[in-house]
Amino acid sequence: MVLPQDFLDTMAWDVAISGILLAAAAITLRYKPSTALIEEKERHLRLGFAAAIAACGSYLLLSGLIISFTWPFAISSGVYNVLFGGIATLGGLVLLAGAIVLFFNANPRPVAYFAAIVGLYGVVDAYAILTYELTSAPLLSALGYLSFVAPALLSIPAAHLENKWWKRLFIVFLILFAAAWLYQGANFTIAHLNPS
Repeated sequence: MVLPQDFLDTMAWDVAISGILLAAAAITLRYKPSTALIEEKERHLRLGFAAAIAACGSYLLLSGLIISFTWPFAISSGVYNVLFGGIATLGGLVLLAGAIVLFFNANPRPVAYFAAIVGLYGVVDAYAILTYELTSAPLLSALGYLSFVAPALLSIPAAHLENKWWKRLFIVFLILFAAAWLYQGANFTIAHLNPS
């Protein structure tokens, strides 16, 4: 199976949108770690974020599964199928789990643990990108993968501790994550739109 060139573009844009949505949700929704719940008066906003994050998570999960099962990057002996398929599948699952937690206003702590483990997967991918120079710009690509790691790991203290600085740090790294993937998505799109 051959995928269109913009497949990775839209995945990168989807990841960027996810980062923006997660940062916006963390900024606007009033979450109390002591109860592990969002204030109920924000129900409509919470449900709106749940729907948008679920849409992003569904696309990322589906994209990752397509890559994982069809191995469209045959030219690489499967390396890029592993690099893109695994993290997309797991990232999509994290986003869907987060959307479900938002929808039901459930305890987000188990999703934070899940996200942290997926963040560690991102470290392994970034290491492989740098070690094997898997892209045309390995350092930038590795930094894109690493940009996910900080918010993934910071989601645990943000979900557990009343200290607002953890939440603020989590939000800052979500914004940096979104910015990194906006940059990645723009670069992918510009490169694929080059007619030569």
